[in-house]
Amino acid sequence: MLCPSRDRQRRSCKCVVVEELVWECCSAYRPLPPVPNLDISEESVVKAADEMRVWVNRALSIAHDIAIGGKLGLFVQVFLGLWMISYIGGFFNFLTLSYIAVLLSLSLPVLYAKYQKQIDEKLIIARQIIQTQYRKIDEQILRKIPMPSNNDKKTQ
Repeated sequence: MLCPSRDRQRRSCKCVVVEELVWECCSAYRPLPPVPNLDISEESVVKAADEMRVWVNRALSIAHDIAIGGKLGLFVQVFLGLWMISYIGGFFNFLTLSYIAVLLSLSLPVLYAKYQKQIDEKLIIARQIIQTQYRKIDEQILRKIPMPSNNDKKTQ
């Protein structure tokens, strides 16, 4: 014995299928909408290239400071950041890590907007603690490391 509601569902599904079939057959005779020409103006390309040039120069300047500039603090920050990324990345495959990155990039701005005051307070406290710890490490360890000056070049 068939349930009346199931019979009604089957009929409605059949109607939807027939309607889609008729719509598909009729749409074959309709002309396609015109596709506009896609052109990029030279002005917009030049503007984008100028913006990219600024970003690339900034990145190259930072890379120069890390490699040659002798800024030990910046070198340590980059080293620790890359080490942390590789350590966390070792636990996941690429797709999982990409999925987590997308989820975080979509959810963290919303959470920050909602709890901005509390997050800012905690970040200020964390920054103060990190600065005091860095000062201690700088005074006890980093200042004792001899740094070669740029004027003392080795000659053979």
